[in-house]
Amino acid sequence: MNEKQSCAGFSLTSSRLQFIEIEKESENLRITNFGQTFFSPQLDFNLKDENIILDQLQSALDEIKIRNPITNNKASFALPPELFLTLQLPYDSNLNQNEIRDEFKWELSQLFPFISIDDFALKFYELNDTFLPGKNNALIVALDKKYLFMIKKFCEKNQLIPKLVDNSSIAANSFINLQMMKKKNADNINIFCAKKFATLFINISSRPAYVKVFNRQTENFSKKIIAELSSEIFQKVFTEKGFQSLITGEELGSGIVNELEKVTGNNFNEFDPFDSLILTDEFQNKLDSEEEKSSFTSAIGIASRFN
Repeated sequence: MNEKQSCAGFSLTSSRLQFIEIEKESENLRITNFGQTFFSPQLDFNLKDENIILDQLQSALDEIKIRNPITNNKASFALPPELFLTLQLPYDSNLNQNEIRDEFKWELSQLFPFISIDDFALKFYELNDTFLPGKNNALIVALDKKYLFMIKKFCEKNQLIPKLVDNSSIAANSFINLQMMKKKNADNINIFCAKKFATLFINISSRPAYVKVFNRQTENFSKKIIAELSSEIFQKVFTEKGFQSLITGEELGSGIVNELEKVTGNNFNEFDPFDSLILTDEFQNKLDSEEEKSSFTSAIGIASRFN
């Protein structure tokens, strides 16, 4: 018999704090609670005094708890992409895991000489090998450890047990791949939009095969995504495979969607993470729009990662 598991997932951006509580029994995921609140003023992750950030976080959580008391003491966190170094690199398959990690740390130290890599927590994910040239490519994600310590302090103050911390774009994309796999639609394009960055995922057989981050604050950033997808290797894959195209996150914007649809020939739909979950009648009418539903993908993704 499968034991019932539960977790609270928090998604944190500069503009809002979202949370969701999920219960898992067998393969079924049930939402037992969710809510959000907005920061005013917005959260500034670059502040040197982390106590200011923690005070804003605490105020936001206290506000949420008045309306939606949180019952779970296990918590996972999805943090915005701008806090991470995210890139893909090739690696030598003859190396063991520790040697590969050391190689990636050295590569990052060369690419980002202005930071101390030892101050960063590093994870890497092997990419599907059917898209890029060569067979061994990985997605590397690195986060300054100060944010992990900050989350730990926040959890200690609120009697929460921290489980996972991840990039919100990866949390969302992993959940999408899981749902697509269940629907036997394993190939998809996902563009995750955050305030400062947009992350392009090409997923093949329910695994990332290509990942690239675009700065939304640079001029014509949308044209850079369009140019990427217009290249020969992408067009070949789009012709050969039936890709479902999705857009997730916040501040999506319709202009880029229209341009992307022209380039790929696919319709880009806002992903609804609630569609595959059991939702009680009490929560059915709490969300006003498809975009608001899509914005919860990261929180749902990190909360439902039980393994």
